[in-house]
Amino acid sequence: MDTIIREDLLDLEKVRDLKNIEILIDLLKERVGSMTSYSALAEDLQVSIHTVKHWLQILESLCLVFPVRPYHRNISRSLLKESKYYFYDLGAVEGDLSAKLENAVAAALLRDLHLREDSTGSHVSLQYLRDKDKNEVDFLVVVDNRPILMVEVKASDDNFSRSLFRFLKYLPDARAVQVVYGLERRKESGGVEMLSAAEFLADPKV
Repeated sequence: MDTIIREDLLDLEKVRDLKNIEILIDLLKERVGSMTSYSALAEDLQVSIHTVKHWLQILESLCLVFPVRPYHRNISRSLLKESKYYFYDLGAVEGDLSAKLENAVAAALLRDLHLREDSTGSHVSLQYLRDKDKNEVDFLVVVDNRPILMVEVKASDDNFSRSLFRFLKYLPDARAVQVVYGLERRKESGGVEMLSAAEFLADPKV
C-alpha cells in the first residue's frame, strides 16, 4: 500500500499532501462498515469536503478501496447519500472481527459481481439498505436494476435480523441471507436463510 501511495499515486496525478492521504486511509481502516461522513473526514483532515471526495476517487482508481452506496430507485438520490468504504486488501482492515468479516463478505460479493458482469454483460452494483427509521441491511446485490440478494453480516449473533424481514416485504423477489461467523448449522425462518461465514464465502451465489 505504501508503494501504491508513493509511486502509483504520483504517476496518476500531482498530489502535494501525501501525508494527509495516508491519514485518510488510516481513518477509513478504522471505519469499515460505517457510513462515511465527508464533513467529518474534512474536519479531521482540515481540508475541504471537495478535497476529501477527490482523494477518495483517487483511492478508488488505485483499487485500494471501493464504495458501497445506499440503494434507492432514484439513482441521483442514492449518490447524494453517505457511502460505505471497504478495502480490496483484507489485511488493511483494522478493528474487530465484525468489521473484518463484513469487509470479507463485501469483497467476495464484489468479486462475483465483476465475474457476472464480465461473463454475461449484465449491469451490476453492490449497495446497502437503510430507511428513515435506521433499519439497515449491510449489502444488496442489484443485477440489471433488479435486487436479487440481501446480506446481513454478524460476528456472533445467531438471532435473525429484524431488518432483513422488514426489507423482504418490499423486495420479496430477493434472496435474504444472514451470514454468521462460526455458525454451527444453517437455519431458515420466514424466507430468511442463516449461513456460516465459511459456507457463504465459499459460494455467494451472486
